[in-house]
Amino acid sequence: MPRWSTPLLPVPTRASGWALLAFTLTTLFARHTEALDLGDLLAGVAANDRFETPVRADVRLTCEPACESAESRAIFLGKGETLYVEVQGGLRALVRPGEILTPEGGKAVAAKPGMAIGDPDVLLEDLAPFTVESLKLPQISDEGVAEVVVTAAPGHPSSYVLIVHTIDPEQRIIVKTQYYRDWVGNLVKMRRTADVVEVGGHRRPGTITIENFRRGTTTHLSFAWREAPDAPAVLFEPAGLVHPSGLSWPNGK
Repeated sequence: MPRWSTPLLPVPTRASGWALLAFTLTTLFARHTEALDLGDLLAGVAANDRFETPVRADVRLTCEPACESAESRAIFLGKGETLYVEVQGGLRALVRPGEILTPEGGKAVAAKPGMAIGDPDVLLEDLAPFTVESLKLPQISDEGVAEVVVTAAPGHPSSYVLIVHTIDPEQRIIVKTQYYRDWVGNLVKMRRTADVVEVGGHRRPGTITIENFRRGTTTHLSFAWREAPDAPAVLFEPAGLVHPSGLSWPNGK
């Protein structure tokens, strides 16, 4: 009968054993140190989204197809965690994380749930500066080199039941958001950020596109940002909603 030869296997030595252990520990340590810290990531996004100094954006909104308002203009003023919103010839609001105020009866009152800016694709709550507290029980649901997907319930009263953010971990900005209403499987719209610019040391969207799957419409927001150190301080307070803002529109309109 033929005899089968036994393959020679390397015999572990004390030296090779220590080398293997060192390699294993080094690999595990590297993986541990490279592991993404969700808290740090969200804090970085919040820090970037905050308006350390006042800034202004002249905003052009277009909606298609068959929208109630095909085109409109707005002014956004940001300071700290507050965004002042004024739509030409229409809505004015003060938007903060967990709080939205609009003028009514000569005073600032809480906005009605689901209040939108122009067509219903863009809710006022969609515009609130991001904070860590805006998400409840956030979890990383997917992670890659260029993006991290974070799934959470809203941290404040909201029109949504689930929010899924796709974050660029290097720039610390949200590049995509999926919004779910009524139940967690009901995706109603998606928001994408592009053409990022830097203003006052912070990264801001040059364009935002929102697809409303319920209505079959798409809204585009185009931003022209600039620093605004002379922005009236009163516009970042509820009292600023009581009287006309006095802001000038592009082209003097």
